[in-house]
Amino acid sequence: MPTTKTNHLLLCILFLLLQTNYFSLSQTTSYPIKEWAKKLSAKRAPSLSGVTEIISALVNKDSSSVVDLFNELGREGNSANNYFTCRLNLAQAVYFNNTHVSKKIVKDFVNKSINAAYETDNDSLISSVCWQCGSMMYHWGQIEFASLYCLNAAEIDERIGRKISSGQYGLISDILYITRDNEKCIYYARKVIELETDTAYSRRHNVMSQFNTIGLCWKRMANYDSASFYLDTAMRMAIDLDDNIWQSIISGNKGQLYYAQQKYDVAKPLLEFDYRFSKGYGEFASASNSLQWVARINLLEGKKDSALVQVREALDLERRDPNSNYLQNICYAATEVYRALGNNDSSYKYSQLYNHLHDSIERAVADSRLEISRIKLNNLQNVVTIKDLNKEKQAAELKRNFFIAAIILVTIIAILYVNRLRLKLRHKEQLAAEQQKTANAEIAAAQEQLQLFTQNIVEKTNLIEQLQEQLNHRSFTLEQQELLSGISSITILTEADWERFKTLFDKIYPGFFIKLKEQVSDITLAEQRMAALTRLHLSIHQIASILGISPNSVYKTKQRLRQRLNLDSETNIDDILTKI
Repeated sequence: MPTTKTNHLLLCILFLLLQTNYFSLSQTTSYPIKEWAKKLSAKRAPSLSGVTEIISALVNKDSSSVVDLFNELGREGNSANNYFTCRLNLAQAVYFNNTHVSKKIVKDFVNKSINAAYETDNDSLISSVCWQCGSMMYHWGQIEFASLYCLNAAEIDERIGRKISSGQYGLISDILYITRDNEKCIYYARKVIELETDTAYSRRHNVMSQFNTIGLCWKRMANYDSASFYLDTAMRMAIDLDDNIWQSIISGNKGQLYYAQQKYDVAKPLLEFDYRFSKGYGEFASASNSLQWVARINLLEGKKDSALVQVREALDLERRDPNSNYLQNICYAATEVYRALGNNDSSYKYSQLYNHLHDSIERAVADSRLEISRIKLNNLQNVVTIKDLNKEKQAAELKRNFFIAAIILVTIIAILYVNRLRLKLRHKEQLAAEQQKTANAEIAAAQEQLQLFTQNIVEKTNLIEQLQEQLNHRSFTLEQQELLSGISSITILTEADWERFKTLFDKIYPGFFIKLKEQVSDITLAEQRMAALTRLHLSIHQIASILGISPNSVYKTKQRLRQRLNLDSETNIDDILTKI
């Protein structure tokens, strides 16, 4: 027997619409169009941002004005924004679904919303939209689409770790029971039972119905022990809840289970109980189905007349509350009863009717499964196409971003390279300046030392000349004469003095001796000394004193140096040496 009720469906749809939003339906104040467009376009927002708010604001509004409002909202938003397109179309689908307009129009909004959701590649948004659309499809009786959307939403939520409510699991369980996908139906019904830990009456009632559903699924798969366990559990809960209607429903299901096991003596009182109670509560379809099972048992017991009465009453009850599944069962029972009574015409009539109903129902189930497969295939193709387009778009964006990044990187490298060259050049300039400063300091120090050295020699030379002059004009003691003689015999410039002198001279006049040798390759050491002292513009007497030779020797050495340099008598050797 079916376990889904209209009220349960409406509550489920309402809950699904609210579960991903932070707004409540009590908000009926209209928001500006720009504010709505902004909320519908938001990427970093709840999945159904703005949708519930808009639907709440449009409650009891004239549909023609709502159409204009949606058109204005569409113009205000950016149609290139898939989040906006998805949520706007979903809001329109929900609103027009509630106003009972053409299903084709609503379905068009649903398709646009889902396609736009896939374009965003946002699993959370895709799941939320699929839950909403699946609920609407179930309400319409479009079980194939309801199955596709709800299962897809559940699989996404389980993959990304988002919590699924018991109401959502319950919706899938109801859908899968109708499509006879028994194993999956059991899986999701158990999920409801696991989540429903609340002891409230409605929660316990929901768990009870899921136990009943699982029992019926096991019965379909001929696993009678499991079916009996779950139906017994459901019955205990129905008794605890003091729910007579569900006690009746579960009794009927138990009776059918025992009938399948050929335990007719146990099945009959359970089926009779369901018949009487369901009939008393106006559940004529359920009563007719249980009664036809009782008729079959009576027929097996040889009570043909009772079976005939019960089949006729079952047909009458079914007409008051039509149900094609129950009608095929009654027709089968009627066929067997009339055959047993020898009424071949009536037996043939109901046999034909049974075959027609059975084939139609089975064909509908097969077509439904085929349609589900077709829808899944089409949906998969659409998803693959959308993902391929997104990949191409992402590849183009990645390529563009790569080129931009490459340009930025090259620019940064160039800037860093130029800055490094500048720093290197600046460092070189600073180093050269410091070296120049150091060199200038060394030259200044060398000049000072050479000047002191030369001045010291000149002073010594002058002292000797003064002493010599005094020696020629005065009379000295024997001791004084020996001292003067010793001073006169001192060599003012030793080899060590020369080396120190040469070092100082090279710092002041770098390359002098090298250039001198370039002009006179075989120049002697004495000639080099003469050239250096001449370059210092010292007099012949000063040079003679420094070198410890006579003025005449100085003159001769100078003349020899002049010849070496190929100078005529009129050329001043001092000027020539100054230029070297």
